[in-house]
Amino acid sequence: MSRIEMPSGETIDVLHSGAPAFEFEAVVPPGVAGPPPHRHRGATESFTVLEGVLRVRVGGWTSLLHPGDGIVVPPGVTHSFGTGGDGPVRVRTVETPAGSLEEQFRILATAGRLPPLRRLARLNVAHDLDFTLAGIPDAVQRPLWRLLAALPGPS
Repeated sequence: MSRIEMPSGETIDVLHSGAPAFEFEAVVPPGVAGPPPHRHRGATESFTVLEGVLRVRVGGWTSLLHPGDGIVVPPGVTHSFGTGGDGPVRVRTVETPAGSLEEQFRILATAGRLPPLRRLARLNVAHDLDFTLAGIPDAVQRPLWRLLAALPGPS
């Protein structure tokens, strides 16, 4: 098992890496908003709360999940999550099939407060643009990811 420590204070314990799925447990400190609304074109994500309260938004539905509760997010469905209570939340997540999520975490862990967009764009392009942000049409977003990935500079 390896641990990834994020600048936000989140810790990610990798339970399984690679095919067929990427599985990890994350501890998210209170007040952490989590990722922006996004979707994965080819991966299903499942979340199971182990401790604390997780606020999830899936499509147009928002709910609080408590220990033992879980949710499955099919490919292409917009989702986001963060802490939903006064304390930390511990959640087990499985990405099936395993995609670029682990690499995204490792890139973000080295980033500090600003995400390294060029590195993330290169990863996203290498994985056939599987990750997209909600609210920006794919017809606009896909060429922007490619353009950003092609910019010169450190990888």
